[in-house]
Amino acid sequence: MRTRAPVDLAVLVNGFPRLSETFVLRELLDLERRGVRLIVFALTDPGEAVRQEALRELRARVEYVPDKVALSRRRVALAHLTLARDAGAIGYLRRLALQDGAPGRNLGAIRRATVLAERLVEVGSPPLYIHFAHKPGTIGRFAAHLAGVPYGLSCHAKDIWTTPPDELATKLRDAEVVLTCTAAGQTELERHAGGTPVRLVYHGVDVEAVAPRVAAPGPPRVLTVGRLVEKKGHDTLIRAAGLLRDQGVAFTLRIAGDGMQWPHLQRLVHELDLAGHVVFLGPLSTAEVQAEYGSASVFALGCRQLPNGDRDGLPNVLLEAMVQGLPVVASTQQGIAEAVEPERTGLLVGTDNAAAFADALRQLLTDPELARQLGTGGQLSVRERFDYRMLLPAVSTALAQAGLIPEREPAAPDVPRAVPALEVA
Repeated sequence: MRTRAPVDLAVLVNGFPRLSETFVLRELLDLERRGVRLIVFALTDPGEAVRQEALRELRARVEYVPDKVALSRRRVALAHLTLARDAGAIGYLRRLALQDGAPGRNLGAIRRATVLAERLVEVGSPPLYIHFAHKPGTIGRFAAHLAGVPYGLSCHAKDIWTTPPDELATKLRDAEVVLTCTAAGQTELERHAGGTPVRLVYHGVDVEAVAPRVAAPGPPRVLTVGRLVEKKGHDTLIRAAGLLRDQGVAFTLRIAGDGMQWPHLQRLVHELDLAGHVVFLGPLSTAEVQAEYGSASVFALGCRQLPNGDRDGLPNVLLEAMVQGLPVVASTQQGIAEAVEPERTGLLVGTDNAAAFADALRQLLTDPELARQLGTGGQLSVRERFDYRMLLPAVSTALAQAGLIPEREPAAPDVPRAVPALEVA
């Protein structure tokens, strides 16, 4: 099937729909409310068991760019012919020449970029808005050049810190505008962006989605939410749980999320004899996470920086927990420190320091007044600074100022709509 309806903006993401990337879906829905006609391209379908409830509101068609294994030479050659007819032989040769020696260039990326560029031309050559500077940035930049369209780039965390500097600089400088979600990320990107403007737009959270407090049976609950991957530092929290147990503190550590480290973390729980203190909840829907916030006493996040530079920015789950009025304990990373002010809105402790985490958690579990003060301070701070409804318009403003979309006000009211299921190209 081919899209024939007019398209104002094409959006390229790595995986879609992804439960941990609420901010992507919110941006898409906000753009649609402003009358921007979208088509979404994704490099993969994560195939997650749980999906965001708001996905049903998305009108845009979603297509998946075939991977290099699925692309035959004939398919790629036909795409080149379509692009050459669109640009003219000489014009297209000039576009192809732009790819020679480009950082990140590889045959697989070029093949996928070629068929993506063909689709861009087929839907009317709209500008391209790319989420993440690593693989999507590579394929999206090539595709934009081949289709002769401008692009904007949104950078987040891992993609900023693990993309080679020369490759990152090329992608940034070719873009019309760059967006990012932490001040630390903005500072780093501005080092490489040349004259391309870099706009700071925090993702924010829904400050109105406050779960009712529910007195859960059993000991106080320490909650953490995040993919079960190394950079989230779940093992630090589990080791801290062992120290708390040894100190005679009553608690249960509840871990929400899914990922490759699940067997490793389960093994660690077994080695520390913590089966009665640690619960793995698996992947949860938004409503299920809300329920967990409502029954938790403390929220903890043990994020770390990996040797290759990979790290989180400002995890949305931290802000979500704070707006619930939960006192938080988190590691001292740059992005996290942009939201948590020590001793006023939460407690920050050294990365990978299980003893410091255990001490901070013990304070909050045994001192209700301190927990209340920090919970209230964090809630007020997030309401003032991180309301996504307040922050989100800056995305469309940045894209409009760069000439990538028309500048429009959102339609009202915001009413959920029934739409067809996702389609695969």
